[in-house]
Amino acid sequence: MKPTSQIAFYAPLKSPQHPNPSGDRKIAQLFMRALEQAGFDVELASSLRNFDKKGDDLRQRRMVALAEREAMRILRRWRRQGFKPKAWFCYHLYYKAPDLIGPVICRELKIPYILAEASWAIKRSIGPWSLYHQWVDKALALADKVICINPVDTVALDRYYVSRKVSPIVKLATFIDDAPVNSNTQSRLSIAQQYDLDVDQPWLICIAMMRSGDKFSSYQLLSKVIHKTERPMQLLIIGDGEKRSEVQTLFNGVDNVRFFGTLQSEQIQALLAHCEILLWPAVNEALGMVFLEAQQAGVAIIAGDQGGVSSVVSPQSGILIKLEQIEAMSAAIDTLLSDSQRLKQMQLCAKDYIQKRHSIEGAASVLKLTINQVIQ
Repeated sequence: MKPTSQIAFYAPLKSPQHPNPSGDRKIAQLFMRALEQAGFDVELASSLRNFDKKGDDLRQRRMVALAEREAMRILRRWRRQGFKPKAWFCYHLYYKAPDLIGPVICRELKIPYILAEASWAIKRSIGPWSLYHQWVDKALALADKVICINPVDTVALDRYYVSRKVSPIVKLATFIDDAPVNSNTQSRLSIAQQYDLDVDQPWLICIAMMRSGDKFSSYQLLSKVIHKTERPMQLLIIGDGEKRSEVQTLFNGVDNVRFFGTLQSEQIQALLAHCEILLWPAVNEALGMVFLEAQQAGVAIIAGDQGGVSSVVSPQSGILIKLEQIEAMSAAIDTLLSDSQRLKQMQLCAKDYIQKRHSIEGAASVLKLTINQVIQ
């Protein structure tokens, strides 16, 4: 039997073992599972988080020094263990969270360097993130393969690699595990009783953290949409964060909104199974794993047409609307809730779309082929 190839995994923005849930953590976990499904033995090399939100040059320099010491510790540990991975796999690096460890280790061990969801912004070569930007440049220059799951990132990366005879870019559809499918056995009536919901009204759902920036901007738009919506329904908002009180204030005067706070994955799956529509304005949304999870559960989508959202929502299962077109989004909700046949068809298409285009099995096949091309 051919020995299993060992892959070192690292996510500089948020470790797959980070205690706080997020889309980024979810995708990191999914990549690890997909790599294992592809037949690789995956080791989490480090949980060091080097995210710099504000553009602090001193912090960046400290993190570079800390990452160098972390790389040396990893190398010493591996030498004691007699371990040498076949490749280093880094998920999600950009100018606020570059990989400060992988390039050091790959050069020392002379192993392939593989990136997934990397982004490039030449304008960051000057300004408060210029040092981190240099490390993104180092990573992209060293990379043997660059796996793109967001079509928006591909545009800038194509320009970056235009001088290479062979581009390292590999396109991969964002994917989702099929484990939650059919796992829910709780009835709509029991869900309604548990959360004090109206079992006879359509349930719309929103799942997003309540933090400043794009998330809060999305909630601001969402509140305006709901204020203008006329059809009977209930909106279930799942999420928490430092802006929770401000988010709740946005919906003052609306009696059909329910706030759930943070829920476990199993609880969210139970709710999704009985929701009609997932609603989210998606301001500057890179991808949004929640769109995949909702469609997998047979939930139609109404969302803002931002970033990479169109790459994870089927035209047959979702309605995407240009940002800040409040009336158009409200009208889409009312229209869809008025047409039960169309809504049902979109929900059926949603499940089929995820199974055919965004399965973890398909991702594992692409990863296996891609990585085997560069490992020895």
